Amino acid sequence: MPDYDLLISKIEHIVGREYLYYSHGGFLDFAVDGKVPRILVYPANSDEVSAILRVANEEEASICPWSQGTKIVIGNIPKSLDIILFTFRLNKVIEHDQGNLTVTVEPGIKLSELQSLLKDKKQFLPLDPMFSSRCSIGGIIASNSNGPRRLRYGSVRDLLIGIKAALPTGERIKAGGKVVKNVAGYDMCKLFVGSFGTLGIITEATFKLYPLPEVEKTVLLSFENSAQAFEFISRLLESVVLPTSLEALNYSTLKVLSKKIDISFMENTCCLVIRLEGFEESVKRESDEIQKMGIDYARVLEGPEQEGLWTELSDFPSLAGSNFRFKVSAPSSITYDIFNKVEEYSKNLGVSINLVSHAGSGIVYGFLSTEEMDKLIQFINELGSYVAEAGGYLVVESASTEIKHKVNIWGHLPGGVEIMRKIKGSFDPKGLMSPGRFL
Repeated sequence: MPDYDLLISKIEHIVGREYLYYSHGGFLDFAVDGKVPRILVYPANSDEVSAILRVANEEEASICPWSQGTKIVIGNIPKSLDIILFTFRLNKVIEHDQGNLTVTVEPGIKLSELQSLLKDKKQFLPLDPMFSSRCSIGGIIASNSNGPRRLRYGSVRDLLIGIKAALPTGERIKAGGKVVKNVAGYDMCKLFVGSFGTLGIITEATFKLYPLPEVEKTVLLSFENSAQAFEFISRLLESVVLPTSLEALNYSTLKVLSKKIDISFMENTCCLVIRLEGFEESVKRESDEIQKMGIDYARVLEGPEQEGLWTELSDFPSLAGSNFRFKVSAPSSITYDIFNKVEEYSKNLGVSINLVSHAGSGIVYGFLSTEEMDKLIQFINELGSYVAEAGGYLVVESASTEIKHKVNIWGHLPGGVEIMRKIKGSFDPKGLMSPGRFL
């Protein structure tokens, strides 16, 4: 246990008393899986972040970065938690190079705020993870959070071209740059994507941008069952249509959505939500092409109605009110098999599982609520084994502390896990950055 009096004295000298809080009993509102921090600190810039990390390392205090908290539930139970370092004061746009379609920002800026600023310049960052209206850039990078637009624009790893970060020792590094074609040195950017705050704290991030599309439309298609829906997906992906997003929703999800948006869905169906973006002529042609592919029920959404649907899908974890959330990543060719297997498990469990699949990217999210721990543990173990045998991965993204004690949150780890552990040990030899959360 660190010497808190000495720790507080050193940190106060860095940020001032106004931005440092200490509680002997800890701050329960910021507990992570039962681990309660005693110190909350709010740095204003990268210099302060670096200095705080250096002090924490000297005093051997464990530390966890936190911005908006939308991703904080993901991961193992921390081994310890002394300090939470909040990044939401680091919320500036450092540089927007409109001509070269790049932007450099601090980690605490909200994605929604950045999109509003870019929209005025007719550009956008094509990231749309869960909680898009609330999440921060730093949290998106740290958790490698992607959304439906990944199908067309790629993932966080594809869009991130440069970072600056403070390591656990307080040392500062720079990787990548502010141009899209940058091949100098090792690609440290990708190392920090999905590191969950275990390697250091990102203090700046540079992304490549895209021009705002001239037109956006969303086509809704209904099918009698998921088999028909995924058969159509195969046809669609082989056609001339280039969807930006392609979501498959089971009927349990549709029932939840119908309570929030003024869109009626047919009973006991599986729905596809297809977003089209681009020039007006091409979007109209693709929309017409979809409706010619032999579907009985098709509806086209535009404007506020369309925006409302995608907003609710982004906030679906809150909308569903579930106490358990999992994510399956697998080859897109077997997405239907996994979708169907989960629906089978749902019937066996006797609970309703809401499914949202980024169908063209091989991602399936599941949301459910149950107090039957034994059934839930059996479900996640069986599904995890099935997914692993199929060549995919299952991650429990949100669960009670009791469940986290009894299941493997990260599923079957890949063969490179020992390399990951060595990298973690090299960056953080004292094991103080989000200890135990990932590795």
